[in-house]
Order: sequence, then C-alpha cells, then structure tokens
Amino acid sequence: MKILEKLTNNLKAKNTQSQTQNNQPFYMEFGPYLQDGKLPGPAAHNYAPYVEAYGDKAWVYACVNVIAEAVSSADFVLKNQEGEIITKHPALNLMYRPNKFMSGRQLRQWIIASLELTGNAYILKDSPRQDGCPRELFPLLSQLVEIIPGKNAAVPVEGYKYRAGSQTVYYKAEDIIHFKYFNPFYFFYGLAPLAAARKAIETLDKAETFNRAFFENSGTLSGILQTDARLDDAARARIMKAWNAKYQSADKAHKVALLEGGLKWQNISLSQRDMDFISGMKLNRETILAIFHVPPALVGVFDHAPQFNTKEQQRIFWQVCAHPKQTLMLETFTEFLLPHFDSALYFDKDISNISVLKEDETARAAAAKTYHEIGFTKEEIVQALGLPFGAREQKTRKQRSK
Repeated sequence: MKILEKLTNNLKAKNTQSQTQNNQPFYMEFGPYLQDGKLPGPAAHNYAPYVEAYGDKAWVYACVNVIAEAVSSADFVLKNQEGEIITKHPALNLMYRPNKFMSGRQLRQWIIASLELTGNAYILKDSPRQDGCPRELFPLLSQLVEIIPGKNAAVPVEGYKYRAGSQTVYYKAEDIIHFKYFNPFYFFYGLAPLAAARKAIETLDKAETFNRAFFENSGTLSGILQTDARLDDAARARIMKAWNAKYQSADKAHKVALLEGGLKWQNISLSQRDMDFISGMKLNRETILAIFHVPPALVGVFDHAPQFNTKEQQRIFWQVCAHPKQTLMLETFTEFLLPHFDSALYFDKDISNISVLKEDETARAAAAKTYHEIGFTKEEIVQALGLPFGAREQKTRKQRSK
C-alpha cells in the first residue's frame, strides 16, 4: 500500500473543520500568500516555494543536505530516570524502523530537512495498539499541512488538515508530533532558516541568471544604436533584426561591427568586472552558509581552509548546528512519543562516535582529574564542567539527599 493511501485511509476527526469554522480561534490566522514568484516572507504560510528551493538552489541543497545527513546519522540512546541506558524497548524499535517504507535514519533525515526548509516537521503516530501505543510513524509533507487552531489557550491546536493530492485528511492533535523552530510571527508555525536566507538566495539566483545571459549575449546586456536621422517603424525593425542576427549570442562575440547611415553605438551597460560579479556571488553564498550555520569546508568551499582549520570547522558545526538540532528533535520525541510507552524514559544524544569532539572530552577529563586532585568534590566538578552523571553517581546523589 502506498504512503498516500495509508494516510488517506486513516481519516480522523471528521467534524473538526465544521466545528472550527463556527468558532473564532484564540490566535491570529495564517498570513497572506505572495504572488510575485519570490520566496514568501517569514510571515506567509506558503511553504511550497521553500521546498522547491531545495531542488533548484544549489547552496540551499548543499546546506540542508549536510545538516540532515549529520543529524540523522548521529547516535542517540534511551535512558531511564537513573540515567541508565535502555537497550531493548518497543520505543527504540519504532525509532529504528518507523514504518515499512523507511529506516529510522531516513525518518530523522526527513524531519531535519523539513525543519530547515519550512521550520516545521509533522509525524503521524499511526496504527495504535490496544494500549494506545503507535506501531508506525509516517512523515507528512510540511507544505501540505494546515494547523486548525483551538478555541482557547487550554487547547491551542484542535487538529491538523492534510491535503494529499485531491483528498483532504483531518487528524486529531494528539495523533501528530509537530517539530518546529522558534517563530516570532506565529504561535502555530515554525520559522525556517531558509526564510531569513531568501533575499541572499534571490540575489544569487539573479546573479546566475545574469551570468547565463552574459554568455548568451556576448556579455553585452544593453546599448543604444543612435542616429540623427528620423527612422520609421520598418527601418527600426530592420536595423534591430540585422544587428541581433549578426552580433547576439556567445558564439558571435568579438566581431567587428560596421555602422552605416550615421548610426552610432553607445554602450550603457556595466561589464562583469565593473560589477565585481564574482565577489558579489561569494558574499551571497557566505550569507546563506552563515544563516544555516554551515562552515564553508563542509559544503566543499575551501577558500578559508588555510586560515581556518577544516577540523575546527567540523567541530564548530557540531557544537552550534548539529547538536542543538538533534537535541530539539530528541526532546520532541521524548515529550510527545515516549509517554505512550513510559513517561519515565527520555532520549539523549550520544557523542562518543563523533571523532572531532573526542578531543574536547579528553580535555574535560584531564580538567576533571586536576580539580579532583586539588580537593573538589565530584558534584562540584560535574557542575563546573557540565559532565553527565553516571548511574552510580545518580544513585549516590539521591541517597545523600534523603
């Protein structure tokens, strides 16, 4: 069975739409759509162009892909309240194999990529068991999801509307896990990094369009054929047709023009060099990378590699980009998935296999040893260095507090 059929066969909360239409939502509704062909502003609920940018904007694809690949491949563990790692559990099985169509890594990649492009990711908790625990998790296309606001602050979200092809499916709020980034414009929807990068992306797109036109038109964007004589429409058309046929396009570049009948050529365009074309494209590229928190070396740009070590760029990427995003994802799963199984459990990240961060752990271990030798307690050392408590230390701390 296809995913779309799977989703549409699970129709829920059928009367949600009619009920909501008769009630004023407690929060503002969606923003306007933009029709000018540009990426919508951050206050617009129109995510389709953002998703399309992943397929036709090179640096958007590069940034989103490297983030999604890194976060989805990062290890995580399931722990109980004592900090002990749980290795076998139905929740882990669901995280490793969410449905018949994808692996756990593919699901996590979907979540992170969707967050980067639209600021939102939606996961359907499906096929519930008798005790209410979901058997499957399915991702929804963010650009097709519309949130149905609740009637008051006690129930902020009443449900979700999902337009899948020609069909519309309604889901209860408790059947959806909504991952989202902070958005100062709306309570319901997250704000994507792509929203902040849209101006740089559009400028870079125009620069690439100019570059194509440069080769198609011999680098001459515009000019004036000038004469003191009065020309009728037929003469103007004939001159322009003959001029373009002989000199327009890259394969006709650098030919010598012959002007007759008092015609003079006046160039009114700037050359690529005058426009500092390459520097402008680099500036927009670096703006996009900065907004996504992706160091240049991670997307194959080594302009700054001699001055700034590639390994250091990888370390910064994990610290300021990948780990915060992984933490957000795992905390959301903890809050909205694990209570179906056991509210005392939680997901935590595992950095033991990330090579660029191992030096940091070695340095912290050396510092902890030094503090211990000069008389600091374990609790003080853990608090000072931000070290995690192990199971034994957790139990000891609890016994001391009793």
